[in-house]
This record gives sequence, C-alpha cells and structure tokens, in this order.
Amino acid sequence: MSPLNPKFAFKIRNAAGVAMGAFLLTACNSLDVENPNAPDATRALADPAAIEAVAGGTMRSWFNTWDGMEGGGPLVTMAQTYSASWNNYNMNFYSSIDADGTRNARGYQNDLASAGRTTMIAYWEGYYSTISSAVDVLTAIRKNNLVISNASNTKRAETVAQLMHGAGLMGIALNYDKGYVIDETSDLAALAYKSRKEVRDAAVASLEKAATLAAANTFTTPTGWTNGTAYTNVQIAQLARTMAAMTLAYYPRTAAENDAVDWNKVQQLASQGISSTGSGFDFNFSGDGCSSWCHEILYWFNAFDGGRVSTRVGALLDPATQRHPYPSGGNPRPNSPDKRLGDGSFGPDDEDFAGYFGTNPKTARAGTDFVYSREEIFRPDRGMYHQSNIGHIRYDRSGEQSPNGIYGGFGVAPVISKHQNDLLWAEAELRRSGGNLASAATLINKTRVDRGGLTAATAAEGQASLITKLIYEQEIELLGLGPSSYYARRRVPNGLLAGTPREMPVPAKELGVKGDAFYTFGGAAAANSPTPP
Repeated sequence: MSPLNPKFAFKIRNAAGVAMGAFLLTACNSLDVENPNAPDATRALADPAAIEAVAGGTMRSWFNTWDGMEGGGPLVTMAQTYSASWNNYNMNFYSSIDADGTRNARGYQNDLASAGRTTMIAYWEGYYSTISSAVDVLTAIRKNNLVISNASNTKRAETVAQLMHGAGLMGIALNYDKGYVIDETSDLAALAYKSRKEVRDAAVASLEKAATLAAANTFTTPTGWTNGTAYTNVQIAQLARTMAAMTLAYYPRTAAENDAVDWNKVQQLASQGISSTGSGFDFNFSGDGCSSWCHEILYWFNAFDGGRVSTRVGALLDPATQRHPYPSGGNPRPNSPDKRLGDGSFGPDDEDFAGYFGTNPKTARAGTDFVYSREEIFRPDRGMYHQSNIGHIRYDRSGEQSPNGIYGGFGVAPVISKHQNDLLWAEAELRRSGGNLASAATLINKTRVDRGGLTAATAAEGQASLITKLIYEQEIELLGLGPSSYYARRRVPNGLLAGTPREMPVPAKELGVKGDAFYTFGGAAAANSPTPP
C-alpha cells in the first residue's frame, strides 16, 4: 500500500473554501439537526467582508477538487494516460487490468464498507461545496441586496460566484450519471435528481451567464483568489466560455455521444475563449506546498519517482523505440522527432544527479515535456504493465525535480490552458457540419509545430487525418490538466479498456441518506448510464 517516496504516504484533504455554505448537500435530509458550532447563516450572509471571502474561496475549492488526486488519480490511470501502481487514492485498485491486458474488471465499489468509495465521494462533496458557497454569495447579493464596498466589487464577487457555480455543475455533469441543480432560487426541501444531460445544460447556462456578467462590468480579481494570478473581467468572460465549451465537449461517455455534441456551439464558445485574442492566457493557480493550494495531480505525476506516463502514450510519442505494453527489460532511450520528448535527457550535466533518478544528463535534444528514466519504480508483483520509462516533467520548471517546485507542491501551473482551448476549437471545426479545416489545422499546429517541431498539419489532408493529429495533440497537451485526459479518452473509439467505468454513480453515502438503492458502473456492470433523451 505504501509508495516509494515518503512524501506520497499522506492524503491531502483539500479545504472546502473560505467559509462553510449555508447548507450541506451530502446530507440534505438532515438539515434540521442543530449544530451549535455552525455560524449564524443570516448574519454570515449579511457580512460584506465574509461574502467577498466566500466568493474568492469558491475558486480555491473548485481548483483543489478539479486537480485533486482522490477523484482524478484513478481517472487518469484508468485512461492509461498516466500510470502508477501505488494504491494511494485507489489508483492501483481501479487501474489494474487482467492478465492479457484487454480488460479492466473492476467497477466502482459504491458501498459504505469499501475503501474504494472515496473516489466517488471526493468529486461529489468537493463540487457541491463549491456550488454551495457560490449560492451563498448569489443569495446575499441578489436576494438580500448586499453591497460589498462598492458596485464594482459587488459585481466582481457576483460574477466569480456565478463562474464557479457553473464550474461546480460542470464537474458533476462530467463525472456522475445524475445530480442536483441548485441555485439561489432553489427550494432545498424539494431537491430532486436531474439527469446528467440536464446538469450539463444547467452548467453551460450558468457559465454563459457568468460570461455575460463579466463582459458587462469592469474589474480585476485579487491575486489571492488564485494564490498568485489576477484576472480581468475580459479574461473571466473568456474563461467562462472555455469552461462552457469543455462542458459540452468532455461530457460524452462514448464515441456515439461524442458524435451528437453540438459542435457548432462548441466552436462558438471556444472561438471566444482563453486563446481567442492576442497570445491568449492560461488559467493558473499557484501551489503552496499543498497546505491550502495543491496542483495535486502534478505533485504526483510531474514527480517521476511518483508516477509515469503510460507506455500507451510513450508509444505514440516514439513508436520506433517505445513499446506498449511495457516489455521485459523496459524500453530503450527514446529518439523522438517530437521536441516534447526528444532524447528524454533531463537535469544538470551531473552523473550523480542522473544516477539518482536513472536519467541521462541533459543534452541539446532534451524534451520540454518528458523525461526518460531507466528505473522501474513500481512493485513488480502489482503488474509490470504499470511500469514505464517515460515521466512527465512539463511543469517542473526547476529542471531538476526540486522540492521547491511542482515536485514539492509549490509553484504556478495551469488547470486550464490556452492550448486546451485551441484543441477544443480545432475539434469543433473538424466535427461540425461545414467546419473550417484550414482553421483547424492552424490551431493544431500551435502545439504540433510550435511546441513539437513536427511537420505542419494542412487542410489538404482531409478531416480523418486531421482528427488523428488532433487526438495526438490532446494526448500530450491535456496531461496534467486535472482529469481532462480521461474525458478525452472515453469519447473516442476504443479509448478505454472494456470494463472501465465511464462515469460515477451517486455516492453510496448520499444514496443512503435518501434511502435509495446502491448501484455502480464498470466491471461486470454497465460502464455508464443510458444516453439521456
């Protein structure tokens, strides 16, 4: 059960936000139980400073959930984008496969007695905590007419709360078969489940409302709201549209559902998203060593003694040298034409350093995103297929796995990138009727050529070839951006192994409160719920 490095032996319990919401969605039937330690909701909702802090806190709550390992670790390893045999966060349990490598036989263990239940609880409680806090802010401003210092600050808090309300609903829509849709007008005594499609549509509507609010007002967010980066109202509007595009594009559980996406709508949103003007921007948060702010997925997988890139992805980067599944004796040093891998060298020109990590000292052909290591870091008895010689170091800006960098939970890194928006935009052009293939090729080349140094994609190749190149770019560019790589894999043909869950059930903890029967997805059960009408 223990990983190689002691730093990975603990589990981070992310803060839910600056203040507690006025209601707890995971126990909505027991809200009449008096808690003498709870804040007075009426007074809290009337305090301008408290409400402003709650508005800012929604960003941290959402970030720590989206980038959290409890929910995301199993997803990215089940998708065979990253690999790890450690059972922290149930990764080994949910990403282990059968002897011939064709099937993931384990569905979600959705019962109150299973250790595996925490994977489903993390996203449910995290995203609804964000939604709860956002609703508190919207209630105070829209229903109680609270003013936070001045009109501009009030609109800033309202807009960010609306944004994170939509982002929380996005998290529920992307992960669960159903959920609650709650806003400041909801009657909490009459909550009922909505289908995942209804939650998706509510998320998109909320995010578009946030974009409209942001565009109509002028403000800049405090740097403390992301622990380091401020955003203008114009950028918040663009971010809201990118999130709405993500909600639509990442929602499908299958290739058939992917074909049914409103790609015209995705194109409309992404073309006004975070890469649509100038050089674009990334939506960044800064880690503080995982005390309160944690790029947890990067903390694990940009530390290449903690996690590796799946051999499936390694073989895409360099099919001449990297084999999938992991071969006896491992794969040799790469020689990839993609500059993001190159020859896999890394770190100072120091044999002691290289020997410690099993790497080769950095050369002129060192990759920008990936590193080669000779070490087999995972326990062989848990399945050699977990092993990989390729690590992901794109966001390790120290260049030497410094504990003061992402490796130690510190530093700035994106949770949504401008290139992610480029690829959403490109995909919409490729999949929508009458799409612009030339525009799609240009967008793909922003990473394929500019970052990868590969031959340029062109409209003359046609749709099928461009989609192949798009998927290749998604495999590389979505790594480390929360669970995005899983959402990409489940919607392409043969993207996930048979038996892999394609969505989560409502957690048993919530079902038990409501008296509903337990159910699950994956393994011997269906991989996902039927497509909602």
